[in-house]
Amino acid sequence: MLIKCPSCSTQAKIPSSKEGAKVKCPSCGHIYAARERGAKGSSQDPTRMYVIGGAILALVLLAVVANRSSESEPYQAPVEEEVKKEVVAYVDPMSWDGPLVGLARELQLAAATGNDARLLTRFAQQSAFEYAPSTEDGEEPSEAPDEAAEAEDAVPTPGPAWGDLDQLARIQWAEEQIAAVMAPGPEGPVAAWKPYDGSVVSLEGGIAIVHLRVQAQDPSLKLDDRWTRWVLKNLDGESGADDRWRWVKAERYISPEELAAMRRRGRRKAEKKTLSDGSVVYESELRTIPYDPEMPAEEQQRLTALIEGLVKDVDAPPRKTRAIREQVIEAGKPIVPGLLSKMSLIVEEMPSRPDQDEDDRIRLNFLHEALRDITGHETTFVVSEAMGGTQERIKSGLKQWFAWYDRKFKRFDGVEEAGDPLMDDPDFEPKTKEELREYNRALRQQMEEERSRKNG
Repeated sequence: MLIKCPSCSTQAKIPSSKEGAKVKCPSCGHIYAARERGAKGSSQDPTRMYVIGGAILALVLLAVVANRSSESEPYQAPVEEEVKKEVVAYVDPMSWDGPLVGLARELQLAAATGNDARLLTRFAQQSAFEYAPSTEDGEEPSEAPDEAAEAEDAVPTPGPAWGDLDQLARIQWAEEQIAAVMAPGPEGPVAAWKPYDGSVVSLEGGIAIVHLRVQAQDPSLKLDDRWTRWVLKNLDGESGADDRWRWVKAERYISPEELAAMRRRGRRKAEKKTLSDGSVVYESELRTIPYDPEMPAEEQQRLTALIEGLVKDVDAPPRKTRAIREQVIEAGKPIVPGLLSKMSLIVEEMPSRPDQDEDDRIRLNFLHEALRDITGHETTFVVSEAMGGTQERIKSGLKQWFAWYDRKFKRFDGVEEAGDPLMDDPDFEPKTKEELREYNRALRQQMEEERSRKNG
C-alpha cells in the first residue's frame, strides 16, 4: 500500500501487513504510524471503529511476535531507485594498459626499488630453468647447421634437469636470476631503466613476450632510450587465468635500428700518417670497442674473463699463461674488440703509473701476440725499450691496430696470410696474385731483417 509522511509528504510503498506499524521516513527521518494514503483518522460508526481497532491491535501483536525489535528499530521504508548500468571501456589485452604489459611494468618497478621478494614470488623457477627458445622472436636460423655438430662425437652433453637439483641448488639458481635482473647501472637490463611505452609482441602457447620502451632512471647520464624484453608464462597453459602469469626471463632487447646505430658508432675513420722514419701508416683513435651487440651477455663475460686472466699475473708460470693464451686465440674474431679495448686502457694509464711500467709492457706484449696470432696482421707496435718501444711508439702502434679494426675488421673472416700493405704504402693494391705473393714475401723479409738488426 502507498503511505505518505505527515512531516515532509514523502510517499513510500510498503506491504499491507505493515499498516499501523511504526515506520521511519527515508527522507526526513520522521517516525509515524503507517496509514494508507487518503485514509481518515476517525469514523462515525462506533462498531466500525471497534472492528478497525481490533484488527489494528491484532496486526500489532503479530508484528511484535514476528519482529521483537520493531519497536526499537522502526521499519525502514524502501525507496525505489533507478539502477544505472556502468559502461566498461574495452582494453586491448596486448596493449600498454593490458594485464600482460601491466605485469611487466610491475616487475620492472620491483627491480628498480629493490623489491626482490616481489620478483621472486612472480618468478616461475622451473619454467625459467627449462626455458630455451629455439630462435629469436620466432625467426628462422640464418645459417645452416654445422655438419660436425651432427656427428656422433659432436653431440653436446645435456645439462642437469630441474629434478636433478637439490633444494639448495634451486634456491641459489633462482637468487642468481633475481640478482641479474636487479643489477644496477646502465649495463643492467632492468633496474636502472623505467618504462614509458610497450606492448605484447608475441603470445602463443601460454608464452608471452613483452617489449618495454625504457629510459634511464638517472637523466644526468644522457643515455639513449632502449628496450627491455620480458618473457612471461601462464602456469595453466594457453587458457589460464590472468593471475596465473609469471616471468621466466628478463633481458635487454636490441632492435634492428639500435643494432645498426651501435655498429656505426663502433667504427671510426682512419687517417693516414707519416712516421718519423718516413713510413706511411693509418691510425685511428684509441677507445673502448664494445663486443658485437648480438653476442649473448654470458659469452661477453666469458671472453672478458679470458682477457683478464691473460694479463692478471705477469709472473704466472708459462704453462698457465700458455693455456689461457690458447683459449684466447681459439675465441678468434669475436674477442678482438675486447683485446683492443684492454690494450687501449693499459696504454692510456701508463703515464700515470710509472712504477708499473715494466708489468704494463709485459701485459701489452701478451695481448699484442694474441691479436697477431688471431689476425695475422702486423703493425709497428713494439713494447721493448731496447727496441725503441717508447710510450709514443707504443701508442702509435696501437692506433694502427685500431685503424685495422676500422678499415678491415668487418670483412675479416680469418688469419691474414701475410703482412698488411699499410706497413709500406697504405694505398698499394696488388693487381695480380703473383704480385701479391711477391709483395708479401718482401714484406716478411723486411720485418725479419728489422728484428734481427734491433736484437743484434
